[in-house]
Amino acid sequence: MLFRAWISGLMLLCFISPSTLGEVRLVDGWTRSPAPGVDRLAIYGRLVNEGGAPVVLSRWVLAGAAMIMFHETVMVAGQMRMRHLDPIELSPLKDLVMQPQGPHLMVVGLETLPKAGDTLTIDATTSLGETFTFLVQVQPITSLGPKLN
Repeated sequence: MLFRAWISGLMLLCFISPSTLGEVRLVDGWTRSPAPGVDRLAIYGRLVNEGGAPVVLSRWVLAGAAMIMFHETVMVAGQMRMRHLDPIELSPLKDLVMQPQGPHLMVVGLETLPKAGDTLTIDATTSLGETFTFLVQVQPITSLGPKLN
């Protein structure tokens, strides 16, 4: 009986279309190396949901950082301000472009400062507990990054 249930479950998994499962990627993930003494940085790139259902990214982790938050940059009374937006819902087959003076991930409380040429690894967890790992390239402090549009 247990074997029959196991086989039925396995067969069901074979019929689930991969396009209905969440698949989120960070394309061209990048950041600038922080200035000496600055323990924060912004991460940019293009988040892509290649699955068939919305995905809600609700938790971000970078080893050696106190916190990661999703922000957008907005103009308030003539000054640029950051507004916290967690969690992020990514629609299927849509891109979310994160760029300077726009939406971005804000990393705070870095224990060690990354240098140009380093690669950072960020884990993003969904509201359903699924985790995606993203790679972020550290560029020189003067970098404008890749063109993401």
